[in-house]
Amino acid sequence: MRDEDKTREQLLKELIELRRQIVAHSIEGRLREEYKKIKESEEKYRGLFQNSNDAIFIIDMSGKILDVNQKFLDLFVYSKAEILSARMPEFVESDEQEKYQAAFQKIAGDGSATFEIDFKKKNGDCFPAEVSSSIFTLNGVEVIQGIVRNISERKRAEEEFSKYRKHLEEFVAQRTDQLEAVNKELESFAYSVSHDLRAPLRAMEGFASALLEDYKDRLDAVGQDYARRVVSAAQHMDTLIQDLLAYSRLSRSALKPSAVNLDSVLGEVMHQFNTEIQKIGAQIRVERPLPEVMGDHATLVQVLSNLLSNAIKFVQPGVRPMVKIWAEEKNGKVRLWVEDTGIGIAPEYHDRVFRIFERLQGVETYPGTGVGLAIVKKGLERMGGQAGVESAPGRGSKFWVELRTKGF
Repeated sequence: MRDEDKTREQLLKELIELRRQIVAHSIEGRLREEYKKIKESEEKYRGLFQNSNDAIFIIDMSGKILDVNQKFLDLFVYSKAEILSARMPEFVESDEQEKYQAAFQKIAGDGSATFEIDFKKKNGDCFPAEVSSSIFTLNGVEVIQGIVRNISERKRAEEEFSKYRKHLEEFVAQRTDQLEAVNKELESFAYSVSHDLRAPLRAMEGFASALLEDYKDRLDAVGQDYARRVVSAAQHMDTLIQDLLAYSRLSRSALKPSAVNLDSVLGEVMHQFNTEIQKIGAQIRVERPLPEVMGDHATLVQVLSNLLSNAIKFVQPGVRPMVKIWAEEKNGKVRLWVEDTGIGIAPEYHDRVFRIFERLQGVETYPGTGVGLAIVKKGLERMGGQAGVESAPGRGSKFWVELRTKGF
């Protein structure tokens, strides 16, 4: 081989060696950089692990403890050496071993689990804990990391709340029994009122009427006026007692709403007022058919009776009462309207008229007890509905009642 060829071959070998060294140096640099990053990441994780406010453990898939942080040692009152020579089930309270095994299997199957369990400390004291665990890879091996939180305070609070709730339930039951006893007394009282008070009133009315009929020629004008006042007062008192009894029964009775046909309800009401409607020449216009609502049939009859009674009563003298009744459905509710051509109600009294014993007109001009609209409001409330009015003086009134439609 010529010297020139040897020199060229030698130069090529040197170039190859130089390239190898450059590549090796580059790889070594990158490895050092990656190692540095891994080391920094490890140190960062180790810092978070050790300084966490939660007790943290790392175990292998057999339950052997690989590492714990200082918070774990403080919580269980063990040294690091004692902990690292143990398995996790050794710190679980004996009655909770099956629960622990079930939780461990869930972690192995699902990759994570959160559960509550009772642990025991080195001195034998037990405490309830919430454990959040998940599987991750450490140095190429699957391990389980868990966070342990002492929930003793929460459990004590739950126990106190449970005791308080039990006490409250007992108190409510006791009060319910007392209220039932009071209701029975009220029912007995209502019967006594109905029987014992109304009987003397009827006697007063009967004797006063007899005076006017049998001794009219012996009574002067003043005497006859007095007798008529006794009859009127007795009748008014009897009506008031009946209205109060109706209001009392409505407040206490248990209503179970069911589908009610408003056409049927209004038919009963119209039949009740048929004689009075014909006597005063009232005109009642109903836009049928009326829908079904969820309510109580008897209560709705009482409600509409009171509304119709007011509609034909509160009119100016000499004015023919005209009443329009219709209904509208919207958003699962039915609003039934009763519109009249009466004297109207000023806006500031719209809420007051539904209070018991509230009267805006003198009893001499418009007889009544002031209980009718209170019965309307109470009846609607008991059926889960509501009532209201739109009115102005001299422009009549539009009373409405609202209930759920059938199926809602």
